[in-house]
Amino acid sequence: MLVFKKNIYETSSHHPENGTQQNLDPRDFIFRSLTTDREIFYGLQQLAQEESQERFKTLFPHVSRFGSISLINNFSRSLLEGLIDKDNWYTMNAYHMTYLFDSLHGTFEDYSYSDPAQRKELFPELQGEAIDFDHFLENYFFGTAFLMDAERFNNMLPEEKKDLKLTDPCLFGVINRLIPAEEEIVLKISMATPYSP
Repeated sequence: MLVFKKNIYETSSHHPENGTQQNLDPRDFIFRSLTTDREIFYGLQQLAQEESQERFKTLFPHVSRFGSISLINNFSRSLLEGLIDKDNWYTMNAYHMTYLFDSLHGTFEDYSYSDPAQRKELFPELQGEAIDFDHFLENYFFGTAFLMDAERFNNMLPEEKKDLKLTDPCLFGVINRLIPAEEEIVLKISMATPYSP
């Protein structure tokens, strides 16, 4: 199970504070996005390398800056496995969150540009209503600092980064487009239950 700002596994997917998005099941949104990506990565592997790389950059604009198709395919598989694993809680770092952002944004765009009938097929519970993606991010992501401009981030004082909670050790690597180290690729098992009862 993946750790988000709010528990996406709660039996009731309706959070009163979610306002207009109370019918959007966050776990289902993430699951559909990750399962769609499995098909995308399979399709990318069938293409010539140059075409595959161009499509990859278009579909995953942020994560493609630091990761290869093969690496991000592994991220995708790992996050899907973590999402459905009922035995462990997994914490994600800035590398994982960057991929997840690109993935969810792609699903959001597909939904947004679909006609009403297709929308109802994708997410029947929304009855064709728009998805407020910013609202979703605010509710479930701890932040989107991984989208920050490198120059701005690198010129911040350490105290300022600490005050703004920009302390994820992987954040520097994501923002500066560094390939993740082996230990930064794997999801970390959380030793404690992340949500209070």
